[in-house]
Amino acid sequence: MTAVMLSMSVAAQRRPPGSAPQEQKVGLSIELRMDGVPYTFKGQGVCQHLAKGSIYDTPAERWSVQHEATGQNMNLTLWRPLKGGGDMVTLSVQSGGKRHDVNTVKGPQATQTTGSGSVRFAPEGAGGTFAVEVTAASGAKISGSVKCDAFTASEPVAGN
Repeated sequence: MTAVMLSMSVAAQRRPPGSAPQEQKVGLSIELRMDGVPYTFKGQGVCQHLAKGSIYDTPAERWSVQHEATGQNMNLTLWRPLKGGGDMVTLSVQSGGKRHDVNTVKGPQATQTTGSGSVRFAPEGAGGTFAVEVTAASGAKISGSVKCDAFTASEPVAGN
């Protein structure tokens, strides 16, 4: 009888069921102003796209961007319902000890919306740019752009 030993890197091993996938980072540029205060970043961040997802049982395409650093972080998600109805956005920006949130997601189980405004998306090659013009629940005006050099495929979460 012959014994065979296999050696593989940790990265090549299967992910245990229920564990979070490793997030692939891509080039990210953030140029936002929150009530005139700049939030800027240029480097690596997480930009993901899910062509067929859903939000509150509404089929929708989803783009998401995450940036986290000491003292500042930003999470942006844009939902585009596949059957129309207008884009919906969640945005959370924290910098300088202040946090501002926007949630325009509507649906049967959705909580109350907070803040207002719009985020427009312009695809560019494998990536794209989000043009942000919103007012947070705090009253802060947030405007500017978030550019991803590329989007990685997003794994469905909670069904989509």
